[in-house]
Amino acid sequence: MRGEYNTRQKREMLAFLRRHDLESYSVDDLVAGMHGQGETIGRTTAYRYLESLAEQGEVRKYQNLRGITLYQHVAAHEACSEHFHMMCKRCGRLYHVDCALLKQMLRHISEDHGFELDPRESVLVGICGSCAKQTKGEEADGADHGTECHHHL
Repeated sequence: MRGEYNTRQKREMLAFLRRHDLESYSVDDLVAGMHGQGETIGRTTAYRYLESLAEQGEVRKYQNLRGITLYQHVAAHEACSEHFHMMCKRCGRLYHVDCALLKQMLRHISEDHGFELDPRESVLVGICGSCAKQTKGEEADGADHGTECHHHL
C-alpha cells in the first residue's frame, strides 16, 4: 500500500468514526456529520479516505438495499468472519450478530450440506426493532440494538 499523508482532516474523520462505532455512514452523511461538528471536509477526500480505511479493515464497506454504499467503523470488531450480519430494510443499518445458534447453523450447513457459508457475506434482511416500533405507531426509543445473542448451546 502506498504511503498516505496523515492530515488533520483524516485524523478528525477517523476520530469521528471511532466515536460513532458501528454506525453506518454514506460519504455524504459523514461529510454532513463532520460539518455539524464544525469540521469541513471535502467529499472526494472523505471518499478516498473511507476507501483506504476499508482496504485496511478499519471500516466495513457495504451496500444497503437501495444500493447506497455505506461505511461502518469496525476496528474493535475484527471477527466479522466469525459472525453473521443483519440489515434493516427500512433504515439500512447493519448489525453484527454473535449468536451460538447461528454458529450451529453454520456448522450444520457445512457438515450436512457440504456448503461453506461465508458469514462476512451472509446478511439476514428484515426490520430492526426501532423501525418496527415506528411502524406500529410507537416512537423509537433510540436504544442501540445489542450485537450479541444470548442463545448459548
